[in-house]
Amino acid sequence: MDQSSSNAFSILESSILSKPRMMGTPAEKETTKFILDFLKRIGLSPYTEEIEWSGAYVMARKVMLLLLILWLGLLNISLSIGGNIGGILSVFLPVLAVLFLVLLLKAIMNDKFSYLGKMSRGKNVICDLPPGSGKVTKKIIYFTAHTDSVGSSMPKMNMPLTMGSLLFFLISLGITLIGGVIQLEGNPSGTFNVILLIVSIINALIIILSTFARRVDTSPGAIDNGSGSAILLSLAEYFQGNSLDQSTLRFIFCAAEEWGLYGSKGYVKAHQVELEEKINRDLLINVDMVGSELAYVNKGGLVLRKALNKKLNRLIKEVAEKTGIEARAFSSPLVNNSDHAPFLKLKMETAFFLSKKDTKLIHKPLDTIEKIDPQKMEDAVSLLKAVVLELDQNLL
Repeated sequence: MDQSSSNAFSILESSILSKPRMMGTPAEKETTKFILDFLKRIGLSPYTEEIEWSGAYVMARKVMLLLLILWLGLLNISLSIGGNIGGILSVFLPVLAVLFLVLLLKAIMNDKFSYLGKMSRGKNVICDLPPGSGKVTKKIIYFTAHTDSVGSSMPKMNMPLTMGSLLFFLISLGITLIGGVIQLEGNPSGTFNVILLIVSIINALIIILSTFARRVDTSPGAIDNGSGSAILLSLAEYFQGNSLDQSTLRFIFCAAEEWGLYGSKGYVKAHQVELEEKINRDLLINVDMVGSELAYVNKGGLVLRKALNKKLNRLIKEVAEKTGIEARAFSSPLVNNSDHAPFLKLKMETAFFLSKKDTKLIHKPLDTIEKIDPQKMEDAVSLLKAVVLELDQNLL
């Protein structure tokens, strides 16, 4: 007979998961203890794995923005030279700048600048639910959710400043490129020189101002991502009393996601051989925010939108329609900014739940439990229960 589970919203409302819990604060350990105690209380045997994290990822992004000022100087110099030499440089430098940014971003995402920050230690909480007694595991279904929250010392300005810095830089590249083409055609580019200088000054001021933003423990993180952690706890309790036939469920409560996905990266690094051996068999569902809506990423990419997975989203859509649960699929330019990313990099089939409508609230004191629709959290639990049962009976 099916056994019920605790209401996900109630778990969130009554626990540390709806309060500030930045890495490096006492709330970090309180959060780990709460998750361990909850899982033990319902008869499971959770354990922890140590991970390393630092502020290097955040610092590297600031260094990257400051380097844009150097590029702005080079762009202005190249366009001011004039003639064919100036034209060639003004066409070549924007292309080189884009290549530089792409390679630098890749290096940052791969933690190549760890020396910029002091390393600290944290813990992932992991819990396995094997299939019923005497039954063999044919696949592992991973669930991830991050447990930490973070705020900004400039909550209203941090994201606009960062996006503004990049937008103005792209505009500067375009102005330089057009000016260079005009010079190569034998025409003066004086107007473009003036426009580029003005845009560059504005761009530099925005970049400098953005570097003053600091990470602080001011966001309750109820949506991001207390909601996801509470949903995973509710699912763990349900499947503890309702074992699967062919699948093992592994719940990974990831630490330090807000500092550069250190928890999920640490897990993948420690288990890479195991994961790669079964990469075509296993799959992962990452729950990173359920607030005023239940939504998941369908496609992603800055220019060309590519499906996030081959079959998992199709199953989610079919189950949602069958159960009458509203789950919105959407496209996003960024799909590697949460704990599914290290698994996706290994080519594992992954799904990414994210409440896109609530992203304007996160990393701010506004990220409170009052902003969450309790029904959406229960819908998420019901949908994921049904998805897991389908996955258990039918191999993707």
